[in-house]
Amino acid sequence: MNYRQRRRLVVAAASVITFAIFALDLWSPLQGAVAVLYIIVILLVAQISTRRAVLLTGAGCGLLTMIAFAFDHMGDPFGSVTVRFGVSLVAISAATLLSMRDRSARTTLAEQARLLELSHDTVIIRDSNDDIIYWNEGAQALYGWSRDEALGRSCDGLLHSDFPVEEVRSALEQEGHWSGELTRARRDGTRIVLASRWLLRRDPEGNAIGVIESSADVTEQKRADAERQRSEQRYKSIFNGAAFAMWEADWTELHSHICNNVSPGVDLADWLVDHPETLRESLARVCVRDVNSAAISLFGAPAREALLGNSTLARVPPGSEAQFANLLAALIGGADMIEYEVRYVALSGRPVDALLRVRQLPGAEPWSRVLVMALDVTERNEARARLEKTSAELAHAARISTLGQLTASIAHEVNQPLSAIITYGKSAKRWLSRSEPDMVEAINCLDHIVSNGSRAADVITRARTLAKRGQVEMEKVDLGKLIVESLALIEREARQNRIVMRVTNSGEDVLVMGDRVQIQQVLVNLAINAIQAMRDVDDRPRELHIGFEVVADATVRVNVRDTGSGISGDPAQIFEPFVTTKREGMGMGLSICRTIIEAQAGRIYAVNNADHGATISFTLPVLAAEMRQ
Repeated sequence: MNYRQRRRLVVAAASVITFAIFALDLWSPLQGAVAVLYIIVILLVAQISTRRAVLLTGAGCGLLTMIAFAFDHMGDPFGSVTVRFGVSLVAISAATLLSMRDRSARTTLAEQARLLELSHDTVIIRDSNDDIIYWNEGAQALYGWSRDEALGRSCDGLLHSDFPVEEVRSALEQEGHWSGELTRARRDGTRIVLASRWLLRRDPEGNAIGVIESSADVTEQKRADAERQRSEQRYKSIFNGAAFAMWEADWTELHSHICNNVSPGVDLADWLVDHPETLRESLARVCVRDVNSAAISLFGAPAREALLGNSTLARVPPGSEAQFANLLAALIGGADMIEYEVRYVALSGRPVDALLRVRQLPGAEPWSRVLVMALDVTERNEARARLEKTSAELAHAARISTLGQLTASIAHEVNQPLSAIITYGKSAKRWLSRSEPDMVEAINCLDHIVSNGSRAADVITRARTLAKRGQVEMEKVDLGKLIVESLALIEREARQNRIVMRVTNSGEDVLVMGDRVQIQQVLVNLAINAIQAMRDVDDRPRELHIGFEVVADATVRVNVRDTGSGISGDPAQIFEPFVTTKREGMGMGLSICRTIIEAQAGRIYAVNNADHGATISFTLPVLAAEMRQ
């Protein structure tokens, strides 16, 4: 029988009983409180109807009672009949109120029971003997035992629980509840870990009558936590055992400071270089969370505590802003990892060159966990500088030696024709000084003079051919890439002299036909000259700017601009041999540059800038479109 059929049956029975009681009360000669029997109707309705239906039923029963009383006893003097009438009404009212209260309580209990069934956690209720008296669907799904199989069985005997017995007993006795972890066996025998909460059940007299427990399966969570702990331990072992410096820092405030001060759409690297105070303030907001022993040695710190909570990047020496600006711009631009060589000052005051690799660690708030790895390349750079210096000295010695050999060769080869010229000249003079000049002999001497002069010219020509490389080797050259490669050769010297180097172009790839090595020689020579021209500048930024653009007649113009003191005198004279503005210079570098550029169908010239410094420009023919393939 379903609920609807049962409800119809109860309503029919209640209706019949109501009619019978009303008839009995109305026509029966019984003098008892027959109307009290309406309580049966109220109780029946309370089993299947709402509180409102119970209230209406009680009101209806009371109304029928009053009708029967009025019909039988209206006008009778106050007596036992009236008392029984009052008792009946009180009984009907009490039954109605109690039924409504009972209905409300049963509805609440039903909802609570439904919530227990809907819970994904396991809910088990045990009596004082540890026998299971309630087993929800969550327990059935987790443990594998159905409700019918579990009810009435010992919980510990069914699930083989493992938990701190004494701790649980003490907590239940003293506090009435306990929470913690325990392990149990499922039906298939697998052990699981549960986060469980137990509540002691008591009867109205306060005696313990059992336990209500709610548990959640945390087996996978515990396994994941254990794996995470092992991973963190491996990470810590690698972190602390690494031979190179590593530290973890919070860059949240650095990122916020830059974003709050820089307008959207600007070139962040150039902006930070132009605003070094903002760059330094941002770097000072980095907060170190952990460092390894190699990092402590790298920074020259007495202990870890000297670095924790501080910024390792705040000690930026003048001239190193560009490196840090490019690093920050790349990271803020979305780069997952960036590698850059920078210079900073250790706590001891020693300048340190370091190759930094920076990346954000996953699984955390953006910029809150940044891992920085640093390789100290100070000794390598110093060794390379010594090697470059030695190589330059050896090259200079080789040039001097070659020049000496060339000079000796020229002197040796030219000496004989010059001596012959002198001899034949004197002879011709004698032949012409006679009283009767011998013209034949004089002409013969002059012929010998011309022959030996030609011989001397040939010697000079061979020497020039040897001094030059011979025929120029022409090839396709990507000018933009060649400029970047050339600046990479002098990056260290620029950094040492606190020079900021920038490259701009017209936005297109430019190919020229020329000798790659010689063009690079010109670029490096001009850049070195610009760096040397800015060594003594202290009242303005030291900037080396190289830009190129395609101009008219399929020609590309390269501009090398500095912020030095400019060119004194006529700028065109600096390309003449042996003209120099440097105390140690020989005046041959720019002359050689002019020779190289003009040999490749270009031209070179220099002008002083309107504000500070000078610009040296040279042109080269752009490779025709049909030759680019």
